[in-house]
Amino acid sequence: MPWWSWILIWLALAAGAAAFYALIGYRLFQRFLGILREFETASAKLSFSVPETVSSTVVEEGGGGIFMEPATARTSYEAGKAARRDARRQRRIERRTAKGQPRAWRDLPDL
Repeated sequence: MPWWSWILIWLALAAGAAAFYALIGYRLFQRFLGILREFETASAKLSFSVPETVSSTVVEEGGGGIFMEPATARTSYEAGKAARRDARRQRRIERRTAKGQPRAWRDLPDL
């Protein structure tokens, strides 16, 4: 066999290997796309909706505290703090009443 026949043999082997790897890569890519399609249909069937309680939450905008007088900002802060504390207490009372748990002494308004 002449010397150039070995070059042709190795070129044919390299081309065959490249074609084989290209075919395997193409099939793998097609399977991956199939999995993505299945995932899309499964996620459409299992779509979850956001609970209404999250969307009904009202976000209050701040009063621009850096433009207020310090004393006014302090009273506004403390009033908001007391309102938040009272709202937490009311939610705790409602939650415990709904679950049938006893109320805490600090939650009784007349004491």
